[in-house]
Amino acid sequence: MHVGVHPCFCGGFADRSDERAVVIRPGYREAGWTTASWTDQGLRDKVGAAHLPLPELLHAVLDAGLTFERFAEGGEPSPMVLAWRAEKSPAG
Repeated sequence: MHVGVHPCFCGGFADRSDERAVVIRPGYREAGWTTASWTDQGLRDKVGAAHLPLPELLHAVLDAGLTFERFAEGGEPSPMVLAWRAEKSPAG
């Protein structure tokens, strides 16, 4: 199981200063470690965070030999959390 920040709507590229309208700026497609943040009130700007675009993140799970079972998103009005449950794929 994984529960973490939503890779599409949270990150240095996602300006969440207006909770009613998340603004997505360039940077989402750039994988890697970053300290870019829309705020100086959290940890990302101080210690950094790893970012993978959604396809790379999901492929990493599949490449690890896991099979997805369930997905969930949380947060309003735009998701802040992405969660999934996966299990080890049967030996082929």
